[in-house]
Amino acid sequence: MHTGWAMLVAVSGDKVLRRCRVELYPARGRFVYHEAAELELPEAAELVAAVRGIVLENAFTALGGAIQGLKVSGARIPTGSTVLPDDLAAILRSHPRIHAAEGALYAGAIAAACEQLEIPVITVRERDVWTRAAAGIGLPEVQLRSQVDAIRKSLGPPWTADHKIATAAAMIR
Repeated sequence: MHTGWAMLVAVSGDKVLRRCRVELYPARGRFVYHEAAELELPEAAELVAAVRGIVLENAFTALGGAIQGLKVSGARIPTGSTVLPDDLAAILRSHPRIHAAEGALYAGAIAAACEQLEIPVITVRERDVWTRAAAGIGLPEVQLRSQVDAIRKSLGPPWTADHKIATAAAMIR
């Protein structure tokens, strides 16, 4: 997950069926909580709510298009590990919380879109993706990383760190 976009990799076993970048919000304005921190609280709340609605709609549309023609049994969403308060003012007073809230906004939109599309969702802390994927398929982590790295040879570029972690996340059982 990134601020404003996500990498989607669909797999079946160790075969990549589809890979694409899912755009959730335009690059300009995607740091909504940073922008909200500069506003009075009522305006900040309106801005966050408006952007959240747009992001949810974009996630549903983009994800629906990205998975068209695939039989999808589930989604794995790497997330951050920060627990956020419900209070917007408390979030806006803390720069680390602002970053965490932006990550949660986009990850939450993907999860909500999956639910609307009736796709079961598992969220996993991003730092745990490789360990959980390796354990789930019964391989040492170093061997899984090597196999995922090798996929680039058959697919060709791009095959970035984002593609690799999305692939590992998709392998979590």
